[in-house]
Amino acid sequence: MLLAGREREFLGQFAFPAMSATPGAITDTDISEFVRTYSRPDGWRGAIGLYRSMLQEGEELATVVAGHKLNIPVLAIGAGGGGFTFATMSQVSCYPVRSVTLEGVGHYAALEAPGQVGEALLDFFRVVDGP
Repeated sequence: MLLAGREREFLGQFAFPAMSATPGAITDTDISEFVRTYSRPDGWRGAIGLYRSMLQEGEELATVVAGHKLNIPVLAIGAGGGGFTFATMSQVSCYPVRSVTLEGVGHYAALEAPGQVGEALLDFFRVVDGP
């Protein structure tokens, strides 16, 4: 109700500027693509559902995680200045979590530092798929 019809204003004037740290990384073309997809019927459903569920499923998720941790290698890619992603993934993985911290990026690491994200993934896959 609050976002429908205002996708460009919300994304271009609030969300991306507030949550990214790399000026110019998210272009008008990027914003137009996000607007195109979020403007579709139920376009916000997944994003809003994710945030809504975080407010309601804490105990339920903790119970699930306690009995069913990830049994695969995990890479946590996080922005500089905090270990939130690493700490979160460490709680849900049976394996030690490999962590990469990218300085100077915000919430949108793949858009803000695609080369660094790509290198982190390739390094991780080499280790995981190695002998």
